[in-house]
Amino acid sequence: MLSIGDFSKVSQVSKKALRYYDEINLLKPSYTDIASGYRYYDVDQLETILLIKRLKEYTFSLEEIKQVLNSGQDQVLLQQTITQKRLEITQKMQNYSLLLDRLANDLLTLEKGKKLMDYLNKIEVKLTEVPEKNIFSIRKRMNVNEYGKHLAELFEKLSTEKLTPTGPPLTIYHSSDFDPEDADMELAVPVAEQTKETRSVPSCLCAFSTYVGPYAELDSVYSKLVKWIEEKGYKMAGAPFEIYQTDPNTTEPDKNVVDVYFPVEI
Repeated sequence: MLSIGDFSKVSQVSKKALRYYDEINLLKPSYTDIASGYRYYDVDQLETILLIKRLKEYTFSLEEIKQVLNSGQDQVLLQQTITQKRLEITQKMQNYSLLLDRLANDLLTLEKGKKLMDYLNKIEVKLTEVPEKNIFSIRKRMNVNEYGKHLAELFEKLSTEKLTPTGPPLTIYHSSDFDPEDADMELAVPVAEQTKETRSVPSCLCAFSTYVGPYAELDSVYSKLVKWIEEKGYKMAGAPFEIYQTDPNTTEPDKNVVDVYFPVEI
């Protein structure tokens, strides 16, 4: 057996962390002296603490690590969770790459003596009449990070109902404010068939703008649309919506094309 001090030295994990892992039942010592409270570990537990360290490096939460350990290190579960983490890290790397590009562009703008937010003036807003649509949709309060999961659910139901899409998917934002963890969103697809599962969206006058780039920067288009609407003397008259002209699953983030619409009235 190894004392907590020796176990700490070999594994290069602090005694404080080991005590905490004991408290939360992540890694309990094989023996604890009742009188002194000293903790002792089997040498076999070195493999477990190394696994914990490895999964932490992969950005696993302690709760996620506990699930892996409680499963007896089930290989299928471990493969699935590591695959998911790889996807998450890849997405973060892509986001940071886009962020670096934005920083470079902003620095170039400043070096030219221009204002950082001048790019807003390049966003074009138009007025258009959007025709009536017959849509198949699901409306839920959701975390925006789970959008992809719910969109897959929509298309699965679309296939089950054997409906024929007539246009690209769209999202209608019904929330009165912005709460990314609890957003009232309606994911929809225009379809040819009219059934009890579909509904008609009436035609409406809209201010709209086409955006090309990563979704994280859509707030610029929203801001320009709201300013344009006020400047032109219109009033917002319904829930804004986005129509996706490209598939984000197969399109580079900086090449996404989204049409953003704000229903308006005089």
